[in-house]
Amino acid sequence: MTFFQKFVDDIQDTYQDVLHVFSSNDIPKPGDMIQFQMPFFQHWGIYVGDGNVVHFGWPAVRLLPFEYEVRKDHVKEVSLAISFGVYNKFDKYYPPLPPERVVKRAEYMVGKTMRYYPGSANCEHFATMMRYDITRSGQAERFYFHVDPDFVKQIKRWLAEINE
Repeated sequence: MTFFQKFVDDIQDTYQDVLHVFSSNDIPKPGDMIQFQMPFFQHWGIYVGDGNVVHFGWPAVRLLPFEYEVRKDHVKEVSLAISFGVYNKFDKYYPPLPPERVVKRAEYMVGKTMRYYPGSANCEHFATMMRYDITRSGQAERFYFHVDPDFVKQIKRWLAEINE
């Protein structure tokens, strides 16, 4: 694939992600991935019920290096969100864990603080780890970033505390 073709594909993927968040009419169910459209990017979390989402997000608890806390917020109170929608975008590639497991995993992570890197340890990596037990970030992959193995190890250590 040429650089130009990759560039065109990335623009189409980004367009599809943005289009999806504004057109999704799905009612969230516990364990669903929630996509938030922010001013220049997408933010991701896990719907845990009662209008709440668990997400790895701001405000930063430390600036150098960036460290963010896993938070639980009402979907309508996530800072800077323009819109949100259900988007289990990797279901066609990976079988999701049972919803009750996804919620258990996400809820256990609330209050945990981790290093944040936009390309290698971000909110989409966190959400896919909760739902699929793998780390993927379409946004990061568009720029050839790979997940930080230490980020994955830290999450797995915490999840092992609850036999996950």
